[in-house]
Amino acid sequence: MFNKRLFVAAACVAASSTAVQAQSVPTFPNAIWADVANHLNTARIIADDENRQHFYRACIYWEVYPMYAASAQAPYLMPPIQVFDNLYWVGQGAVSAWVLKTTAGLVVIDSLVDAGQAQTILVAGMAKLGLDPADIKYVLVTNEKPDHFGGAKYLQQTYGAQVIASGAAWAAMASNPDAPAQGLTVADGQRLTIGATSIDVSSTPGVTAGALSLIFPVTDKGTLRAAAYHSTLAVPQSIDDKLIHLDSLARFGTRSQAAGVNVLLSSYQAEDLSIYNQDLLRHRRAFTRSPRSAADFQDAHPYVMTTSSYQNFLRILSECTRVSAARNGQVLPR
Repeated sequence: MFNKRLFVAAACVAASSTAVQAQSVPTFPNAIWADVANHLNTARIIADDENRQHFYRACIYWEVYPMYAASAQAPYLMPPIQVFDNLYWVGQGAVSAWVLKTTAGLVVIDSLVDAGQAQTILVAGMAKLGLDPADIKYVLVTNEKPDHFGGAKYLQQTYGAQVIASGAAWAAMASNPDAPAQGLTVADGQRLTIGATSIDVSSTPGVTAGALSLIFPVTDKGTLRAAAYHSTLAVPQSIDDKLIHLDSLARFGTRSQAAGVNVLLSSYQAEDLSIYNQDLLRHRRAFTRSPRSAADFQDAHPYVMTTSSYQNFLRILSECTRVSAARNGQVLPR
């Protein structure tokens, strides 16, 4: 007996299967299987509970299933949120912007894609969080990609903010009419002191020549933490850039170890897991209605990890860089 309902369901499944087959995943015909297996499983072993998601993202998700990775980093609107006592997230689903509050004014770290987003997402988000954009003193651009500097010109012209970037980033932005006017230049190992807050700057090229990573203090209800901010945690394509990237990770590992870094932040919410951490933060349970310290919370702060887990995170990124090389038939020196 003909069952129309089952026939329609089967047709839908068949159509769905055809659509899935139309988008095949990368096959890596030149992969060096032994090296992929070695570095992939080394990263898997390093990944503790705090780094399991980072391992999946960096070693597998972005490499083997890029179409799904892209969908996890889409420009949908996410509500702004205060993440620490002195740090606020005011970005969107594809790219982040952060505001660091100091005794000498506000520092915006990266500035979204363009002037429109700077006005309607970044500045509007600040207003929702009770921050006055007129207090923006600096915009720190962490690399020369447009989704990092796109809104800086608007903030520079509208609020008189000084823009800070590396020399390589300024050189790369020089010919772009949408880039801000050249402002302050920072170098590797430099310390920026803004009011009572110090920001340690590291040059971490690889994905881009002018990339910066930052270390600065944040507090959770008065409890001091050391945050590391990465301009991007992607894996470069060429062998030379992979080697530069590995060197950047090693150097930053040494500096972050010395600083006791235990907070991971990135310019992309898919890289520091902000999409998960922010929901957990909004539902963090307190023992009292008016928590006054981190000890008053039943749940740990979702952005905080142990210092050893942060170092393991950097080791995982190094292994995943080698996984990427091996998948593409690239031989990197040990």
